[in-house]
Amino acid sequence: MPVILIVDDSRVARLSLRRMVSAIAPDAEFLEAGSVDEALSVVAGAAIDLAVIDYNMPEKTGLELAEDLRVSAPSVRLALCTANIQDAVIERARNLGMAFIPKPPDTAVLTAFITGSAP
Repeated sequence: MPVILIVDDSRVARLSLRRMVSAIAPDAEFLEAGSVDEALSVVAGAAIDLAVIDYNMPEKTGLELAEDLRVSAPSVRLALCTANIQDAVIERARNLGMAFIPKPPDTAVLTAFITGSAP
């Protein structure tokens, strides 16, 4: 059973994403966080397989969280799920080895990430 971390400062966005991912991976266990600091606390006490991270959050960005996770949990597959589709953000995400999922998430793109079939 995969353990999936969903990080977004919007509770509604987290619930929506969780619903979509549950349809793709019904056996998944979910952890959620509303900020980068909360996510780091959650991850410190758990082994996660995947993380779907928003970009715009208070205090720190999702890319800053990804940088931290690359150090503390290098094997975790990461995706940046955001409405911020600036080329610089996408390029930085890809340089961190992240998948990029534009909001609102497309089911096919999200499925490719969750199942590991994304390029």
